[in-house]
Amino acid sequence: MCLLVVEDGFSPKEVWEQVEKLHKITEKPTEDFIVVLPLRYKPESYLFNCYTMESLFSELAKKRDATPTNQRSADETHPETSRTGNHSETKVNLVLLGMSGTGKSASGNTILGKTKFLSKASSKSVTTECQAAETVIDGTHVRVIDTPDMFDDKIKSSDKRHVTKCKQLICQSDPCVYLLVIHVSRFTDGERDILRKFEAAFGPKAKEQTILLFTRGEELQRAQMSFEDYINSCQSELKNIVQQCDRRCVVFENKTLRQHQVTQLMQTVNMMLNKKQKQ
Repeated sequence: MCLLVVEDGFSPKEVWEQVEKLHKITEKPTEDFIVVLPLRYKPESYLFNCYTMESLFSELAKKRDATPTNQRSADETHPETSRTGNHSETKVNLVLLGMSGTGKSASGNTILGKTKFLSKASSKSVTTECQAAETVIDGTHVRVIDTPDMFDDKIKSSDKRHVTKCKQLICQSDPCVYLLVIHVSRFTDGERDILRKFEAAFGPKAKEQTILLFTRGEELQRAQMSFEDYINSCQSELKNIVQQCDRRCVVFENKTLRQHQVTQLMQTVNMMLNKKQKQ
């Protein structure tokens, strides 16, 4: 385990530059470096993998206690098993939705921890059909469903077919969470009423099962802006979407596969599902 300890008043940009430098020197993935923050800082406010010292040891203790002795030996031999944890009966559908170019497929690959969906820079939509892939994350069986753009007014002819196919891929016996993917620096005119289009396709209560997944988080890092500051200062139409989704938001940086951001997403998913179950 590689711990990078920072002191009060640190610059997120400088910390990230240090992580990148250590990555080049050691050839370890950037997600292997854990930044240890002073106690008063909140780990979810930063893009790099980070904990306070107290939360780090608490998390390690929980993972240790939850892993049987025979499974620990297997984890050392099979890194992917170590990432996902033990298989359990807990299951969930994660449906990636949004406009073309927002990073739905790349986000799906980040969640899966491997490349299953085609993702590349292009002037036109890369994903043309709904598709699904599965993994296990911390004991939860996750079915990730990637979708093409269903909300572009120019391609209405294919909307219903894609919506039908998407619903067919969702395992109806398991809870469903919609991930509405938005690019942090490109909120378009077509996205201003995306919740209306979304609810027309998936039902009036769909936003109650929705988390906003913002991509290209590294752009916030370069601007030395926390995700919380970004949400509080965004334009009114986007802020309205955030409020309608009860401020359930996460940010991804898809250039490197970082377990911390997937953990944060799953924590948000579980909190939302638990709250919905109690209602």
